Amino acid sequence: MKSINLYIDESGNLGTGMGRYFLIVALEIKEENIKSINKRAGRVINRFKIKKGIKKQEEVKGSKLKEEDRLNLLKSILFRGVQVRYIVLDLKYTTMLLKKSEDKNACFNYLVQLLLKKVIEDYPSLKEVNLFLDKRTVKIGNKLSLKPYLYNKLVLEKLEQEKNVKRIEFNITYMESESCYLIEWADIIANAIYKKYHLKNEQYYKKIKPYIIHESKFPSKNFGC
Repeated sequence: MKSINLYIDESGNLGTGMGRYFLIVALEIKEENIKSINKRAGRVINRFKIKKGIKKQEEVKGSKLKEEDRLNLLKSILFRGVQVRYIVLDLKYTTMLLKKSEDKNACFNYLVQLLLKKVIEDYPSLKEVNLFLDKRTVKIGNKLSLKPYLYNKLVLEKLEQEKNVKRIEFNITYMESESCYLIEWADIIANAIYKKYHLKNEQYYKKIKPYIIHESKFPSKNFGC
């Protein structure tokens, strides 16, 4: 595999006093499936908006969905060719206070690179990673910082251990979530999985589980204790 597409969104909050967990979901779509799944995403979202009287330019937010609507949307979203990766952070064990935007930015970048590290391990021939993120995601701060950070952590640092280091291109696109159906899908899935940790409600997670190809809890040693 030479190229992979990841649509990323989050659930929870990196601020203090806003809940114990923070979760990032990456919706993985292979290049050969992107056109057909993107069309399906558009149909699913637009039909839902029409049914619920939601304006076309408004975003469907997972956190605002009723139980029946969330289950119905998940049934339409979880489809052949859709794969889910996620990482969940237990904020109880973060060493930073995460009060400043640059601290939140650094934490977000670190979690994304942990997700991508596993993607690169899974696909040794990978040459290009296309990341699509909500412009408003996680209070990103300096949006220019993520690309060089990923390259430094996932490519340059390997020079210390390996003689031949493969170059990987990280293409990052920030989009308005209401204009990117697959980011809306990622938001719905992220919020559904988040309920497993925040509310101990696993009914939605059980629906998503067959499509999850990687899940990570950080820090793994003390998570949830």
